[in-house]
Amino acid sequence: TPAPWVNVLANPSFGTVVSESGGAYTWAENAHEFRLTPWNNDPVQDATGEALYIRDEQTGQFWSPTPLPARGTTPYVIRHGFGYTVFEHTESGISSELWVYVAMDAPVKFTVLKLRNVSGRPRRVSVTSYWEWVLDDLRQNSLLHVQTEVDLKTSALLARNYYNTEFPDRIAFIDVSNGTRTVTGDRKEFLGRNGSLSQPAALKRARLSGRVGAGLDPCGALQITFDLPDGQERETSLRLGVGRNLGDVQNLIQRFRRVHADRAALEGVWDYWNRTLGTVNVDTPDPAVNVMANGWLLYQTLSCRLWGRTGFYQSGGAYGFRDQLQDVMALVHAEPALTREHLLRAAA
Repeated sequence: TPAPWVNVLANPSFGTVVSESGGAYTWAENAHEFRLTPWNNDPVQDATGEALYIRDEQTGQFWSPTPLPARGTTPYVIRHGFGYTVFEHTESGISSELWVYVAMDAPVKFTVLKLRNVSGRPRRVSVTSYWEWVLDDLRQNSLLHVQTEVDLKTSALLARNYYNTEFPDRIAFIDVSNGTRTVTGDRKEFLGRNGSLSQPAALKRARLSGRVGAGLDPCGALQITFDLPDGQERETSLRLGVGRNLGDVQNLIQRFRRVHADRAALEGVWDYWNRTLGTVNVDTPDPAVNVMANGWLLYQTLSCRLWGRTGFYQSGGAYGFRDQLQDVMALVHAEPALTREHLLRAAA
């Protein structure tokens, strides 16, 4: 089995790794010490702790807008770009376009799903998102300590791990743009006994239970249901983020609930990478060399090696010395301030 193609989407303090199958893991501040969702180094299974589902509420049929975990019956188109990844798919008369990206100036991951009804008849569908909480380095070390709750002010789903000695005050959150939702913080409820992400028990029920608290096998799941008339499109914006305290979390939630806030964040991603990667242009007779040299190599150096300090096979979260000093030289023209900052860090 070939290794997955992955995209590291990051800003200086937050990021996510997305594979072409839809598998992902997300971190805040340190990709090893404070993972929000699990890192799985398995190139065969391409395992994940994050998933998204679309369900036909009239027939009960469900599938993922990504190739995994609940693959549909028709082909998928996946595009990795600078700072974003897009998944396109059409199943049972429902066309989906999923955008995944991270805000450049906030610790928030966006999962924006556009659904269009091309079936020729009215449809009623639900969108269900699922995240397994870590809030530490490894899930098996923290699952007894993660507590979930529904925030009374915003109705967002929150998660904390007071036993993380480095990040005890951080609060992770999940929110959705649509008002009416059901939630659960219970992984056992969502997957079911001996269940899996490809056939979760929760998608055989009408709604999520609302069960949250301490002492659960922790997860975060949201579900919304809506009507989709023939020929109409509906956009759902799901957000995973983290704050330093409850006030910070509520401010982030309110900020990105504003109309077009998710689009503004995406335009910020485009603007940053177009400006940064366009500083130096290499023109050779080989188009393949031009594609790599004019964007992707510099993009990976900055997003993966310097900001994320992580990849699919290695998730160290640490600043290295020799290798990263070599890597950071690629930024001399595009981001000289970051080059200087890293040289001083290494010299210290």
